[in-house]
Amino acid sequence: MTALHARSALATLPLSIKNPGDVVIVDGANDWPTEAKNAIDAGVTGVVIVQPRAAEFVLPQATSTIVVVDSAWASNPVTSTDAFRTATTNGSRLECRVIVAPGADFATALLAELALIRVLLAPVQKLHLHHRSADAVYAEGSTDAGVTIDVSIICTSAVPPSATVRLLTSDGSVELLIPSGDTAQPARLITVGPDGAVQAPTQYEAGHRASLRRLRDAVPGDELADLRHLHDDVLVVTAALRDYPADQASA
Repeated sequence: MTALHARSALATLPLSIKNPGDVVIVDGANDWPTEAKNAIDAGVTGVVIVQPRAAEFVLPQATSTIVVVDSAWASNPVTSTDAFRTATTNGSRLECRVIVAPGADFATALLAELALIRVLLAPVQKLHLHHRSADAVYAEGSTDAGVTIDVSIICTSAVPPSATVRLLTSDGSVELLIPSGDTAQPARLITVGPDGAVQAPTQYEAGHRASLRRLRDAVPGDELADLRHLHDDVLVVTAALRDYPADQASA
């Protein structure tokens, strides 16, 4: 369904993307590495990988094809903010929690969380799982700047899917709520400091459209930047899941 939404968004941008037939939308739930490679080899203008699962793949050589990763949370236009980076100080701690539907793939959910943290703050270099059950995951990690990251996933149908990020600082916090991309509800970004709470201007744009804008505005030389970032995040996620003891996972 998400890939279908992305294709629908592409059809609404006839002026921004003049040749939509030369843009390939790849469903990340399928064998997206093979589909993306085939599209790149065919020399299409752009490839949009929608919510990719944590599949291992080989990075292609330099190409003129622009590859954009349309992530569940990181593609929301609110993530262009610098609020988290500017608020980061020594000892800062960032919490990221996502709510997903029951039966969701934990690896894919973790990958989407790492993409969100990357775009808001910095790449997660290490991730260590402390708990994994049928309904939840909790992990701790860190960025190369030394910020500690708490990552959690909750599987439930009691509330709609969402992502919540909170950065704790010495005098306040930065808090972000991103609702499901299947709704029209906008994200909410609030900065709390000594002078109170300030909510950032609301941006009414779906993540799929924001991803297509990034494809349109891509700078030559950065065609594979998204794919390189995805590759790095996949390695972090797969290592964390591989290193978690099997007996604890079934506890």
